[in-house]
Amino acid sequence: MTIPKNTIENKSQKNADQPAPVSLHRPSYIEIDTAALRHNIRYIKSMFGPATKFMAVVKANAYGHGAVEISKIALEEGADFLGVAFLEEAIELRNNFNNASIVLLYPENLERSIEAVRRGINITIGSPADFKSLSEICGRTGLKFNYFIKAETGMNRYGMTMTDILAYLPEMIKNDSGNLIGISTNLADSYGDNSRMSAQQLNNFRGIADSLKNLIGREIYFSHESSSSLWKNKMTAGGLARIGHLLYGLAPADNTKNGIRPVMSLKSRIAQIHDIKKGQGVGYGFTFTAKLDSRIAVVPVGYADGYPWSLSNKGQVLIHGRNAPVAGKICMDAFMVDVTEIPESRENDDVVLLGSMGSKTINAHELAGWANSFSYEILSRFSPRLPRIYK
Repeated sequence: MTIPKNTIENKSQKNADQPAPVSLHRPSYIEIDTAALRHNIRYIKSMFGPATKFMAVVKANAYGHGAVEISKIALEEGADFLGVAFLEEAIELRNNFNNASIVLLYPENLERSIEAVRRGINITIGSPADFKSLSEICGRTGLKFNYFIKAETGMNRYGMTMTDILAYLPEMIKNDSGNLIGISTNLADSYGDNSRMSAQQLNNFRGIADSLKNLIGREIYFSHESSSSLWKNKMTAGGLARIGHLLYGLAPADNTKNGIRPVMSLKSRIAQIHDIKKGQGVGYGFTFTAKLDSRIAVVPVGYADGYPWSLSNKGQVLIHGRNAPVAGKICMDAFMVDVTEIPESRENDDVVLLGSMGSKTINAHELAGWANSFSYEILSRFSPRLPRIYK
């Protein structure tokens, strides 16, 4: 029987639209421990004062963890706000959570701010000119907007100075189009080497708050507390706490001893093993040369997945609960490790690039140290082409 050509094409297209079966999923993937996330949120909220509201910061795809999935859990655990950086991130969440209070943490340009307002997203104002332009358009079109003012208290990034806030706020709060939710600032270094400078920022911000409370005549949020300040003080004074990296198990100390748990692991499998002779090279440029007869395993993860190129000849992975060093340069889609000291290694064996295996752990701080980076960057750079698996 001859099958018409268009029938074949339609069947082929139908199959192409179906998700791949689990057996065909990529063997390299990110695993998200949702129980750890829930634990972290509850632990963090235990440090909150009774008047404190909680913003889950889920920008940058929730630091690489998956913004929609993380936001769902955060809302279930009582998050009052979801914080994002850009309009696209806010729209993704609005499309999934109709009633969530979503906040653009940074000022956007006029057109993008208007689009956010149309979608019921809370915006941030960074200058008197921004407010004037936005309020004029909203006044003509009947739109109403909820907004935070970003205060510049010493970090010299986004925001209005104390002088501008004191000068322009009376006009802003009288505007019928806008509803002021709060005033926020970012501290440069809440618990690090320059904590003295952050203390000065905090004093500046408190000066703004004290000057404005009577002027405004109603309660608004004065928001400066973040993961850093919460971790340093182990409590909040009230207001609105914006919590990002603590949600994901990142803290200055060893994560296994500080009350929070790492949420992300990066796992793969050995794709191939080569037995090589002393003097043979590995990878581009032969930056690794075997000093003795060796076994080299290929791991199908590369810098296009966000595994840093700077880990070439520096990084380590876990195989059979032991450390295996990276051998040669990280490639776009793969890298090699030396498993000479792990003779039981075989193709398809599990590999942990970030996380635990047996009694050994590679955490984000350690991985970042090898890469001459820091943990926030490591987690947020993992590519979407790595599947996220939520357990």
